[in-house]
Amino acid sequence: MSNSFVKNLVVVLLFVSQVSLGQNQNQAHVEISKSKKLKKQKTPLNASTKVIKPITVDFNNYSHMVLVTINNLNSSSKGWYDIYQERLSNSPLKILNPFKVDNIKAVYDRNFLKNIKNPKYLYLEYYRYYGSEKDPRETRLTKIIVRDFKDQIIYSVEHTNVSMEKTLAPFIDF
Repeated sequence: MSNSFVKNLVVVLLFVSQVSLGQNQNQAHVEISKSKKLKKQKTPLNASTKVIKPITVDFNNYSHMVLVTINNLNSSSKGWYDIYQERLSNSPLKILNPFKVDNIKAVYDRNFLKNIKNPKYLYLEYYRYYGSEKDPRETRLTKIIVRDFKDQIIYSVEHTNVSMEKTLAPFIDF
């Protein structure tokens, strides 16, 4: 065997080994990707609704809904008030966002609209927070309280793993 033949054979063998090694690495990468996708698939969380006080009035008798408290996952920022106002925009009720009514006052006291007592107003308190340590990590709990101008609770409900759209539906679809 000549030296050039041996060199060519070594080059060919190196090339073949590199190609097959690359294929093994690609196959391993594909397998890892598949296993990560399987892990990312979550089991559906149980959704439930507990009505504490059913709706006792006809919302058609009211003209406005005041966003008194919006606390979403321990945040009560102007942005959340804007989001909930937008989500409620299809409601027949006019939505009063404290940041739109008086931005400067709302910065210091988000609840100032609660003091405007009007028999045609409903006052919404919306709390969304994480579940307890024993719940699955993605668990979201929502508590909604609606009061009248006399501060009487006319609707109260607690949701577990229910979307924002469904929790707000009673104020849009009535």
